[in-house]
Amino acid sequence: MQQKIALVTGSAQGIGLGVARALAARGHAVHVVHRSGPSPAELLAEFGPRRVHRADLVEPSAAEALVAAVLAVDGRLDTVVHAVGPYTTAPLSESSVALFRELYDGNVVTALNLIHAGRAAVRATRGAWLFFGCAGIERWRARKVTTAYISAKSALLVTMRGMALEEAPCGVRVNMLSPGFVPHGAAAPDTLDRSLWSEIPLGRAAEMREAADAAAWLVSDEASHVVGQNLEVAGGWML
Repeated sequence: MQQKIALVTGSAQGIGLGVARALAARGHAVHVVHRSGPSPAELLAEFGPRRVHRADLVEPSAAEALVAAVLAVDGRLDTVVHAVGPYTTAPLSESSVALFRELYDGNVVTALNLIHAGRAAVRATRGAWLFFGCAGIERWRARKVTTAYISAKSALLVTMRGMALEEAPCGVRVNMLSPGFVPHGAAAPDTLDRSLWSEIPLGRAAEMREAADAAAWLVSDEASHVVGQNLEVAGGWML
């Protein structure tokens, strides 16, 4: 079988990097992306210099150049995992319009730019897309300190489902993964609060492998009839 080519954005650290490693372990040739500065040496060593890219996906031209770079190296694109998505906490009374715009740009506009840039390439391979949400976004619960963030992720969920309907007739699958608490070195400090973890019905935060393996499954042939779904990996958090 021909090796699958995967592009994982937001993969310099955190869950994005975990997903990139999970896909590589399953035999994908993985392209990773960081936003700024020189390419980290550890990424170059792990994935190879031709598959490490710098791109600020808020810019449409950056998304187009990124997809073109992947195709220049491997000639095809089977899987896109969009793990970009800035997070912040602030009550609505302290959330400026500028903050909403920043979170919408980072979570929704980056996705739209990547969709427009990569749609044709993924259709050509009848591949798969995966976007990242967060636990509880479909239950429309009020949030004390994450209103702006949840608003952006909710918009991304609606975008994902609209795209899923458009792409399914082309043989392309589009889904979302919504983690709860996944501790890692780049995690926001408030997500590392163990008193919150104790409120998770399973009684613990997720391990990186649990989130990464779920993402890898959603874009795999094992999930070949899964379309437009939002899979929560949250241990029951926000049920």
